[in-house]
Amino acid sequence: MQHLTMNTLGKKLAGLPRVSLVVPAFNAAEYIGETIGSLLAQDYQDLEITVVDDGSTDGTSEIAANFGGKVRLHRQANAGQSAAMTAGWAMSTGAVLGYISADDRLRPTAIRRCVEELMARPEVVLVYPDFNIIDEHSVLRSTLRPPDYSRRALYANLHCLPGPGALFRRCAYERAGSWCSDLRQIPDLDFFLRIGLEGNFYHLPEVLAEFRMHSGSTTYRAVPYERGEEPQRMVEMFFARQDLPDDIRKWERETRANASLLSAAIHGRSGRTVVAMRRLTAAALHLPTLTSLKALKHTVLIAKGIFTMPGPR
Repeated sequence: MQHLTMNTLGKKLAGLPRVSLVVPAFNAAEYIGETIGSLLAQDYQDLEITVVDDGSTDGTSEIAANFGGKVRLHRQANAGQSAAMTAGWAMSTGAVLGYISADDRLRPTAIRRCVEELMARPEVVLVYPDFNIIDEHSVLRSTLRPPDYSRRALYANLHCLPGPGALFRRCAYERAGSWCSDLRQIPDLDFFLRIGLEGNFYHLPEVLAEFRMHSGSTTYRAVPYERGEEPQRMVEMFFARQDLPDDIRKWERETRANASLLSAAIHGRSGRTVVAMRRLTAAALHLPTLTSLKALKHTVLIAKGIFTMPGPR
């Protein structure tokens, strides 16, 4: 029975495209073995895996090299996550691209399910699944189910909808351009804003990935001042474009307000409470509708987070 099942699966996968996954890694020796193992356990045949060691000083490269020919290993001087992924995708050959952080994991069916949904929807350029949040010991902490895709959620609310496990079309990536190496805090959101101009996203409501939350996670640690200013820089670059459709450009004030809220959260998480409060004020100036009950509640929650969120662990 198992033999028949595998034969059926093989036939189903035969017409699907090659997928190229990049694993950007910097001093990731503690978890990268688990990450690569989760990729090698995929039930998808045509999967290309590239680990880009971005100047690690621990055993990251040695662990990746132990997987032999199953994984391509590329070493480079430290240049940041965006540069690492750009390098990895440049040497890849898949028609579908993706990445996974060197401390996250994918479920065995993740690649297949995302590709199936992507190929079934010609108008879609990116598919993103639900995912679990795990701790440093791989203990499940919660499940994150992002909302279904809408242009308003992405562009007006700056909701970074895709998480681990997202896959996108190479052709859309090439039109949108690679990740911005000048952004170190939110390069993913910047990229999603740009690739979203090439087509719709699709939310796959299945838990297919695991996001690891630990003391070294970029998302949760204190960061320098300039990283807290990235949301405003990102929005300035985006609205300087001449090719934005009217339905996106009309949300500019709301987008700028949410960029200020995001900046406030980043500064507040890093202990810069005075700067954070200034960004909250800027948000209110950009968007007078913050006086609405819903927006006011959102602002209060962010302000509360500024003063209660722990610093670096």
